[in-house]
Amino acid sequence: MTPIKVRLDRVQLVSWAPRGRRPPILEGYKIARDSFVRSQTTTSTYARCRQYQSITNDAKIYWQYQRLKGWLKPWKITIVADDKSGLSYEEVGKVLKHCRHYLFLIVEVAVDFSPSVGVDRQFMRQHAVFGKCRRHA
Repeated sequence: MTPIKVRLDRVQLVSWAPRGRRPPILEGYKIARDSFVRSQTTTSTYARCRQYQSITNDAKIYWQYQRLKGWLKPWKITIVADDKSGLSYEEVGKVLKHCRHYLFLIVEVAVDFSPSVGVDRQFMRQHAVFGKCRRHA
């Protein structure tokens, strides 16, 4: 067993799309739902979200479209990995081949340590820094 495993865990991107274009059919995925998006803040962003489910693992894709503000990109896409295998290059590629002029917003990795490495809960509490951090004076 490898002592440390690093996997791609979640990717979020925005992309240009022709006006009125709906999300595509994706090879290896089924459409789990296509629904209206409820506004979670005072600024509404996208009207609809198509949710895809992988037919081979537990990966999911959330494809937001029908932007409600002109300054938003037409598509906002979040790809969430299967917890066991992570995201593969092929899974991300299946989405990117439908996108032009895309921009990554978030790229998250998962780092798993085997017990033999000695990285435990106490070590993490003493040494780890998570999220956005800035140095304080």
